[in-house]
Amino acid sequence: MQLCKGKQWVSMASEQAKRPIFSWYVIKYLSNDVLFSFILGTSIFLLILLMFQAIRLSEFVVVHQVSLKDVGKLSIFMMLSFLPIAIPVAFLFSVLMGISRANTEGEILALQLGGFSLWQLFSPVAVFSIFLSFVCLYISFFTVPRGNRSFELLIEKLGNERVISALKPGVFLEGFFGLVLFAEQTTPLRNEMKRIFIYDERDENYPLAITAEAGILKPSSGRLTLRLSNGSIFVDRKKIGGRQQTIDFDVYDINLDVSGRRDSWREYSPPSYNLSQLLQRISETRHDPPENRQLKVEFHRRISLSFSCIVFSALGFFIGVLSQRGIRSTAVIFCMFVGLVYWLSYIAANAIALGGWLVPWVAIWLPNLLFGLIAYFCYRRVA
Repeated sequence: MQLCKGKQWVSMASEQAKRPIFSWYVIKYLSNDVLFSFILGTSIFLLILLMFQAIRLSEFVVVHQVSLKDVGKLSIFMMLSFLPIAIPVAFLFSVLMGISRANTEGEILALQLGGFSLWQLFSPVAVFSIFLSFVCLYISFFTVPRGNRSFELLIEKLGNERVISALKPGVFLEGFFGLVLFAEQTTPLRNEMKRIFIYDERDENYPLAITAEAGILKPSSGRLTLRLSNGSIFVDRKKIGGRQQTIDFDVYDINLDVSGRRDSWREYSPPSYNLSQLLQRISETRHDPPENRQLKVEFHRRISLSFSCIVFSALGFFIGVLSQRGIRSTAVIFCMFVGLVYWLSYIAANAIALGGWLVPWVAIWLPNLLFGLIAYFCYRRVA
């Protein structure tokens, strides 16, 4: 009996040795399950992550009266920023779903009896995960910064266009682009004001007091134009003996320069730097250790997050093979849990790196090392 069993394992080992590392049959077989689940999983996780921003998006519509077209643009830019974390988690979901289904239906065992080793079955998934890692790397260094920068500029544009939504009718507002503004009635949807009083002291020698029946804000590139109608301008000459001058007008435009506002979104943030900009900023900030450390953390974070696809592919594959009953019914919940734990570990790693407790690249790669050890433990259990 033992001799027969030994001969069986020897024959299986010889069959596995004859098999090529990459089999077109295995690649085609696994692709049918993994690719469809990957596309579906990416869409699901992007929508789930976007749902967490629903309150913020609804605030733009309700409070700032932003059009649905602009809200759609904001949603697209947000989803672009979610891709580096959504793609690895979705790949974990697809590998887990496909391998778990094949394992519960006995197909993995049948392939092994047919002469395919566990590593031969895993090799197509590993190659695809490497390819996907480089795709994520390109997205992280070029696509996401472009989307994040567009998001910042759109936020600035909407903030300038909907500045009236922040005004309270019947209340004096000091610091409105260097003016003191009072409007008895406002219509944020149309950027209109009624019965306006403005005190303009931008020219200290000739401060102006302006009254108008109506006003409307018209945005343009880098500027806002406040067009007043049916009012008067009172010029206060501060020179000794100077007379006050009154000028009546039908239409009067006040140009408001918004390019120099400190609270604008014009400045690049670290997530908005592409690869060349990020490397340049790292070399320029060597004299500033905190900022330099932050930029290095951002650089290694993008690389580490991209290559987490390889770690997640091994984790999903060996957990799927290890599970005898299958976890397809709870695959989404499991992947969300893994993604949450992975993201929390990333937040902790960022805090450690920014605090200077560890070198940035060591701290940022710790989550991948941790989950890689879990995948290796699952492989040992399967072996």
